[in-house]
Amino acid sequence: MDINPYTSAPWRVLLADPNIDLLKQIRSSLDLEYAVFTAKNGPDVLETYKLERPDLIVMSADLPQFDGYEACKQIKGICGRRFIPVIFVSDAGDMSSVKKGFLSGGEDFLAKPYNLEELSIRVNAALRTKKLYLQLMKAYEVIDRERDTLADIQQKFLSDPPEIAGLQFHTQYQPSSKAGGDYYDFIQIDKDHLGVLTADVSGHGIPAAIIMSMKRILLRSFLSEQKSPAKTLESINGILFKNLKTGHFITAFYGVIHLPTRVMTYASAGHCPPYLVNYDNGSIQELKTEKGFPLMIMPENKMDEAQVQLAPNSKLVLYTDGITEARNPAGEEYGRNRFAQTILESGTGRNAEELGTEIITKVKDFIQEVPFNDDYTLVIMGIE
Repeated sequence: MDINPYTSAPWRVLLADPNIDLLKQIRSSLDLEYAVFTAKNGPDVLETYKLERPDLIVMSADLPQFDGYEACKQIKGICGRRFIPVIFVSDAGDMSSVKKGFLSGGEDFLAKPYNLEELSIRVNAALRTKKLYLQLMKAYEVIDRERDTLADIQQKFLSDPPEIAGLQFHTQYQPSSKAGGDYYDFIQIDKDHLGVLTADVSGHGIPAAIIMSMKRILLRSFLSEQKSPAKTLESINGILFKNLKTGHFITAFYGVIHLPTRVMTYASAGHCPPYLVNYDNGSIQELKTEKGFPLMIMPENKMDEAQVQLAPNSKLVLYTDGITEARNPAGEEYGRNRFAQTILESGTGRNAEELGTEIITKVKDFIQEVPFNDDYTLVIMGIE
């Protein structure tokens, strides 16, 4: 008998035809090779499919009660990701019937009368396709497990916010798939200096996650004592450009806070400008620099540095564009202006954690049932 290599049992074939004599004839020709089940009408096909879960269906288009086309549509709706090939057989071999069979979800079409040898060849071909599908699903399972492992490692890479008197922190990271290319980090350079970083690798998924992991290793292993944000990003750029030729690029914002004075020196490699909101005077400021292309585009990438005072009762909001580029059902982006207004209006009387939760709630309300189409990261630092 022909064995399904994944169950070590014979392939299971469902035959459906209202002609009892033909059904018996077909069954006798296939019984030696496969485990064969039969059905005489549309409802029988559905019931047998649910009970026996065949690997292949050979089905007359002209079944009573409801026809084979309708039965095929219902089965395809039930099976979900489980691939079940359907071979239609019909007295009508015209192009209209063939087209109807394929549109209802069938994989092959055989016009009556046919000889049993031809049917056997078609069945063998359909089961080869089924075997390839099963191999593909097994490969996907392996990839999925590896993605789970990578996602777990990536989550462990994300730093817990430091405990510093007078500062509050909120962090949110959400990949669009199991692993993503967004990243945030806190680097305690020394007792007086704290580095705060957000970054975003172009694209998402496993390649972006691997590149971001390499960036973290560089920052943490070789550059953790560097107090200049510009020099830090320039060094990372040079190493990644030299060693990675993947076609990806990284945007990044890196600020180093002098904790005694609350002055932050920062540089940006083409990243979304963070917002600094002073709730005492109601001002909101985008933290931009003149120079700084995304990383990994060119070997020399000179960065500008700027400084800003982090005043009491202010909040620093760093983010990636997965938030501002989230779209509602009409295709409208949440946008930077709406995002800035949300920060300004929602931050009064809320700590960093509460503001972060409120921001994401408002974005989700805006996009409604539409999923985020990119990874997103949100880091908020509240200055008391």
